[in-house]
Amino acid sequence: MTRRIISSRSYPAILFALTLLPGLSTAASAEGVLDIYRLADQYDTQLQQAEAAYRASLEARPQSRAGLLPSVGISANTTWNEQDRTYPGNATFSGNEDFNSHGYSLNLTQPLYRHEAWVRYRQSQDTISGAEATLMTARQAMIVRAADRYFNVLAATDNLQFATAEKDAIKRQLEQTQQRFEVGLIAITDVLEAQASYDTAVAQEIEANNLLATSREVLRELTGRNHEIIAPLRADTPLVTPAPADIDAWTEKSLENSLALRAAEFAYDAARKEVAAQRAGHYPTLDAVASRSNTVSDGGSFGKSDIDDTRIGLQLNMSLFQGGLVASQTRQARQGAEQASQAMEQQRRGAIRQTREAYLGVLAAISRVTAFKQARASSQSALEATEAGYDVGTRTTVDVLLARRTVFLAQRDYARSRYDYILNSLRLKQAVGTLSPADLEQVNAWLAN
Repeated sequence: MTRRIISSRSYPAILFALTLLPGLSTAASAEGVLDIYRLADQYDTQLQQAEAAYRASLEARPQSRAGLLPSVGISANTTWNEQDRTYPGNATFSGNEDFNSHGYSLNLTQPLYRHEAWVRYRQSQDTISGAEATLMTARQAMIVRAADRYFNVLAATDNLQFATAEKDAIKRQLEQTQQRFEVGLIAITDVLEAQASYDTAVAQEIEANNLLATSREVLRELTGRNHEIIAPLRADTPLVTPAPADIDAWTEKSLENSLALRAAEFAYDAARKEVAAQRAGHYPTLDAVASRSNTVSDGGSFGKSDIDDTRIGLQLNMSLFQGGLVASQTRQARQGAEQASQAMEQQRRGAIRQTREAYLGVLAAISRVTAFKQARASSQSALEATEAGYDVGTRTTVDVLLARRTVFLAQRDYARSRYDYILNSLRLKQAVGTLSPADLEQVNAWLAN
């Protein structure tokens, strides 16, 4: 008795065709990961926040420099005076008089020694350098984010295609099982098992379709556009082991180049200078001062007057006691420096961990790609053997369904492992601070045109 079902030898061809169908009609409009990056570079709010923060930090330099440059001010006044003068024994100067007086004053102050101002000026460079490192960190994070969301859409697309292919295959088997049951060749249990498998496959397809829609929405959040067609990964993507093949060498490189660590180091340097700036409240200040004034009066005890006054000098100021304010602010700044020191150490440890995780992730991904590629071939052979056993009555419908399920899972895992390899490679370069758009250009070259 022959109970032959649809041959598993057709599955690879079916899956391959499913993968290519969307691209056959719209290949020209398919977007690559580099296209996604370029759109995100203009739209991503996280990157725009970092850019705005960097531009704001640039103002620290002119603001701090202002404390070292001269300041010039001018004031003017006009006053109406009503005087009632009484000088006992001197009637000449006694009497009532109403008159107007007016004048102006021009003042210039040039700091000669202000310790806090010099510290603030040097501190501003740390602030700017830290913001620049933070901006570069945000740019690298955006590269990884663009690639991650791109390949999540590809993975969700693969998952939906595999789920649909599995559902269709199970549906055909269910129809054949029902036909055989109607002619009395098999028991009702085979039909029920096939129906249960089909119902499960329908639910999985619905879930896969929702996952694809969600992943596309996540990608749209990054670029502000819908991306219905994106280029798939070619089958001949190379698997390259990190060079040098030494995890400690990568760790050292991370400690030298990690942008997040550099930003933390600049923040620590700025915090230490803040201590010096607050301590400067105990120091004297020395300024060169100059003023020019003119006062005109239309009356007064001595009659009309027009007085010009020019002064040039040095002015020394020193606070002796402010109720403990300077000491308190200095202690507060020291704790801020300690906090920055601990944050820097946290970043150092994080850089080590992230580098080692990414390095091991690349190696694991390479092994997984190789293993899942073999598993894909093995599961296909196992399915063919199970189908042959089903033909001669040594295997059941459940055995065939499980074997077919294994084939689709192997296909899905193989595709996902290839995406993971690329993402882990990008994360490794991010961890050591060398990731750039050129790396995405290389990834983009691995996509099908």
